[in-house]
Amino acid sequence: MPGGVPAADRLWRFWRRRKWPGFHRAWRACRGPEGRLHCATRYGSVFALDPYGYIDHMVLTSGFYESEVIEALRGELRPGAVLWDIGANFGLVAVTAARLEGAAQVVAFEPNRTEFRRLARHAAMNRCRIGLANCALSDVSGKMAFQPGPAQNSGMGRLGNDPDPRFGFQEQVPVATGDGLIQDGLQPAPTVVKIDVEGHELRALQGMAHALAHPRCRLVVFEDARDTASPVQALLRELGFEISPLERREATHHPLENLAARKR
Repeated sequence: MPGGVPAADRLWRFWRRRKWPGFHRAWRACRGPEGRLHCATRYGSVFALDPYGYIDHMVLTSGFYESEVIEALRGELRPGAVLWDIGANFGLVAVTAARLEGAAQVVAFEPNRTEFRRLARHAAMNRCRIGLANCALSDVSGKMAFQPGPAQNSGMGRLGNDPDPRFGFQEQVPVATGDGLIQDGLQPAPTVVKIDVEGHELRALQGMAHALAHPRCRLVVFEDARDTASPVQALLRELGFEISPLERREATHHPLENLAARKR
């Protein structure tokens, strides 16, 4: 099983990438609707993916999803670095970063219980030492309503009391402030941050403003509109960062951009 991927799964992936007919019928007959396809990314990290999930499908067909994010992070993941992956989903960035730069410490935050289980499984599959936190970050601590998102794109799960009627039920999940976790000794202070929390970025960053202002915190990679007047970008500039866009590397269709905020 080279690279942690069974030979049969490499054949399934080849079939899926070529878009040859018959895949869907054969997959459902052999693996069923809950089946997972083991796949190695172009960086060598291995994941058990849903061929019909949006992000999973992009990894299967393109080798990664939004690889501009991991490329931006890599330059800061030297020995002694601490990466916080806020909104880690099934662990694509957190696990890949830990596998690429084992000397750096990685902490992954994910409130979606289903995706958190996948995250933990993927960390174990890749033999990565990652701090796993089944909670969300915000500007308050306690509980908050969370909507997991559609079945085929769990990355759209979001916090708050403004549910999307398309996505079904809400549940209460634990939330914490980043500064509070650090002050209480529960998590190490980040030197690098990746955050993608579907519109809750501002409140999450406000809740860790002290950590972000520290000179050791050098980089924040986040998703936002290119509007330089956005509240998220205004906050990061106040905290001493300069912001630049990251060029997309895969053919994703998304109205938002990935941006890098670096300390001046």
